Amino acid sequence: MKKAFIIATLLISQTALAETITYNIEGMHCGSCARSIKAQVCNMEGLEKCEVSVGKLVISPKAGVTISQDQIQAAVTKAGEYKIIGSSKSK
Repeated sequence: MKKAFIIATLLISQTALAETITYNIEGMHCGSCARSIKAQVCNMEGLEKCEVSVGKLVISPKAGVTISQDQIQAAVTKAGEYKIIGSSKSK
């Protein structure tokens, strides 16, 4: 029982420590744009969290996974004429 509790605590703490990156996306003006970007970005390997709203993309890579802005931009470009114009990171 103690072992399961320790494992669960470690898993929760790793998730809590995950870095969250918010990207501002130029050209994403409607729900259809957001859905197109979500279909491309949120299916990428290694993401713990992926949320898309008009003009904004928020991701959290899984622990130990690095996803570059270039990789995100490539996925965003597959969805259409969109461009990352800014980003911010938080824990």
